[in-house]
Amino acid sequence: PAISTGLLGILAGNLLKNKPYSELQKVIRLAVTGIIFLLLAQLWNLDFPINKNLWTSSFVLNVGGYSLLLLSIFYYIIDVLGYKKWSFFFRVIGMNSILIYMSGHFIDWDYSTNAFFQWFGQLVGDPFNAVVMAICFVMVEWVFLYFLYKKKIFLRV
Repeated sequence: PAISTGLLGILAGNLLKNKPYSELQKVIRLAVTGIIFLLLAQLWNLDFPINKNLWTSSFVLNVGGYSLLLLSIFYYIIDVLGYKKWSFFFRVIGMNSILIYMSGHFIDWDYSTNAFFQWFGQLVGDPFNAVVMAICFVMVEWVFLYFLYKKKIFLRV
């Protein structure tokens, strides 16, 4: 299942790079494939439950279907229609996505977030402090990524 998930990403990337298809054809192919995957996942779920912990094949179809649908929507909005300004927040994250994923091994982001925003979480109180602290956690990481983005420092594989 993990290899299938990786191959799905490679195939979607190859489709987007493929020259013979127009941008609209690419959007339609991604969306239709996503819908087919979601339908197959629900059908397969009847016999083999969608289970993230076991990473079942029905889970791969389900998550792959949602991913392809979202990719088609965002590709259409950003690349086909040209609405790019709103996506800056996500672009900063995407330019160093592997770095921020790995950074948890050598940077204690919880410590950094609590150092700056623990007072804010206490001010908000239960039960909403968990959501506020999660947002603050993302913002601390984003500021780090934004610094790297401004300095044009990117980890590439």
